[in-house]
This record gives sequence, structure tokens and C-alpha cells, in this order.
Amino acid sequence: MLGRLRSLFAPPDGEEAFTALIASRGRELEERSAQLRTAVVDLERRRERAQELHARVEHILRDGAAELDVRQAELDVRATALTVREEALARAEAHIDDRRRELGAVELHRAALERREEALRRRELELEERAVELAALARRLDEVGTIISCRAQPVRDDEHVAITADSEYRIVARPGPAPAPGEAVDLEDGPHVCVRVTRSPYPLDTRRCALLERVDDAPPA
Repeated sequence: MLGRLRSLFAPPDGEEAFTALIASRGRELEERSAQLRTAVVDLERRRERAQELHARVEHILRDGAAELDVRQAELDVRATALTVREEALARAEAHIDDRRRELGAVELHRAALERREEALRRRELELEERAVELAALARRLDEVGTIISCRAQPVRDDEHVAITADSEYRIVARPGPAPAPGEAVDLEDGPHVCVRVTRSPYPLDTRRCALLERVDDAPPA
């Protein structure tokens, strides 16, 4: 650099060297200017590219935001539908629980009815057996009465004999004449009905005998 400065103050006899130096400097400046122009053009291209990229990014962001809004709206709709389905499922479960309880009550009622039917069947069998026993007893009483009927003795109306066949046979003496068939009779162990009137089972007894059957209410469930 010092040499170049010295060359600027060189005597006139070095004019050619000075001219050559100016020309060299001019070429360097032109090269530098060309490089600067190239750099400026490159910067402009880069700035335009950056603007394009920025615009594209903004466009992508806007599209992404719009798509996110659409997706969010779809999720909201699905969440609402899911809530409705959950509520419907809860109502269906509650209805099933109610139906299960109703079914349990129906099953209990059916079991109670079956027990009542079974009790009625047993009661009917017992009544049939007692009816057979009463019929056999009546035949025996008739036979005994036939044997002793040859002795013409007046029938007593001041007292009669009652035979019951509840849990076991029982013979009791009651005041007054014997009740008519179908007539209700109240004993200590409950109401009875007269099913037949025959002779007394005791030999030589002129009292009448009433065959009684207990009158029961419907068996409990």
C-alpha cells in the first residue's frame, strides 16, 4: 500500500506507470461493482424467495388452522353424539335393571302360586282320602245300625253324636238334635259342615250321629 501511495507522487517520468495503475484500479472497481450488482441481484432473489416462502407458510398455516377448526367441529359433534349414546345406554341399563327386578317379582309370585297349587293338591288329596274314610265309616255305622235296628227304641233328640276326621277321628256328644246335611256346625277347633246323618256308633245308642267335615280357608301362600 505504501508503494502504491509512493507511486501516486512519482515524478512525471512515471506517467505510464500511473496510467497503468489507474487502469488496474478501474478494472478492480468494475469487478467489485459487478460483484456487488451480482450480490444485490442474488439478495433480491433471496428476498423474493423468502417472501414466497413466507406467503406459502402463511397459506399453509391458514389451511392448517381451517382444517383444525373443521376437525375440532367434527370432534365436538362426535363428543355430543357419544354423550347422547352414553345417556341412552344408561337409560337402557336402568330399564334392564327395572325389568330384572320385575322379572324377579314375577318369579317370586309364580313360585308362591306353585306352592299354593301344591298345597291345594295336597289338600284335595287329603279331602278325598277323608271322604273315602267317612264313606267307609258311614257304611260301618249303617251296618251296626242295621244290627241294632231290630230293637225298636225311640230316637233321642235331646242329644246327638258328632264324628270329625280332621287330623284324627274324634267322637263328641253335643246337645240337641243332629244337624241336617249341609248345615254349618261350630266346634271348639273351628267351623265344620255336616255331610251325613246316620246312627250312633255305640251299640244300643238311640242318638243320631252327624258326620262332620272341617271347613278350612284357602291355604296360605
